[in-house]
Amino acid sequence: MLSVAITTFNRKDVICGAIQSALDFVKPVGGMVVVVDDGSTDLTEHEISNRFYQHIMSGKLLYFLHERNQGVTAAKNTAFSLCPAHWILFLDSDDELIKGVAEPVIDLLLKHRDEALVFFRCVDQKGGFIGRQFDKPKLLTLPIYASHASYGEALIAINKPVAPDPPFDADLRGYEGVGCARLISRHGPALLSTIIARRYNLSRRDRLSSFAGTLQRSAHLAQGHLRYIAICGAAMQPSTRYLLLVKALMYYLLSFIAKLLPKND
Repeated sequence: MLSVAITTFNRKDVICGAIQSALDFVKPVGGMVVVVDDGSTDLTEHEISNRFYQHIMSGKLLYFLHERNQGVTAAKNTAFSLCPAHWILFLDSDDELIKGVAEPVIDLLLKHRDEALVFFRCVDQKGGFIGRQFDKPKLLTLPIYASHASYGEALIAINKPVAPDPPFDADLRGYEGVGCARLISRHGPALLSTIIARRYNLSRRDRLSSFAGTLQRSAHLAQGHLRYIAICGAAMQPSTRYLLLVKALMYYLLSFIAKLLPKND
């Protein structure tokens, strides 16, 4: 019924925490964990093989290595293809799943077998809620998602039988929101749950959302904004569409500036 997909790149120091939280999460519901290593060079494979040998041998944990780095969205698509379960949760390698909520998560997913996409809520590493909180689950139509996304950082769950195609745009090397918007456009509203299922780490400098990460992928962000407009544009307020166009232009300018900066050896 449930698999947890974890993608990682050169995060040997934190990946085991994410894996252990996922194994603990799926244990009461009989799920499995799939880890896709996006070409790490820091002995991540050695660390995982040593720490989780028994789980790998028992089939509870599957480890797959990309021969070269392809970006997080390509890695998530690989994980999606490898996960055998009905529902797939996507967990970043520096985050953790919250203990004790697997059963309510499964109960909710069982009640929404026809939905393609469900979002679960997140707290930061200090326990602070991230985003706007609601008292009851909320349906995210395309106009709502176009304006508010998932109302804050969220854990993505995708219903593979309903939406069997790889969900994310590999060439963007990120920007999962484009894939989520496409799922809503094709399959109807997503469900925003009230269940807090993920502890989101905001402290690491190697996150894609850091300034360095944003600078590095600015051209992809510009493309992602334009692709997002192509999917959601008709459902957007004109002011939102205009703002995204301005942001796309700014990211293109930032990518040009980044090319002029000296490279660190």
